[in-house]
Amino acid sequence: MTKIKDTKTALSVFEEAATKHAEATQQGDYKTCNKVYAIIVKSINFLREHNEEAALMTFLDHNSVGVRSWAATYLLPIREDEAVQVLEDLVKRADIFSLDAETTLSEWRKGNLKL
Repeated sequence: MTKIKDTKTALSVFEEAATKHAEATQQGDYKTCNKVYAIIVKSINFLREHNEEAALMTFLDHNSVGVRSWAATYLLPIREDEAVQVLEDLVKRADIFSLDAETTLSEWRKGNLKL
């Protein structure tokens, strides 16, 4: 994995891992999902440590559903309105990502989602 040394790298690593996570989800490849999830978390942790989480806003209209979904999820604590809108749009889909977005929103609204 690329060493994360700046925000640009963290965003690039996040984008690549979130894209791979979505592809692996569609294929039912849980091993790859787990592997790239760890990378997503690593990039998010870097952004948090440097107060750069808002940089994820650039991904809310990304062409990958995985990138949009992960970005919106991690933006909930700091940009709730925009993140909720993206997740509500994903709920309207007819695929696994709809259920994921619905569950994320439900748990967020109940106060159970700890990011």
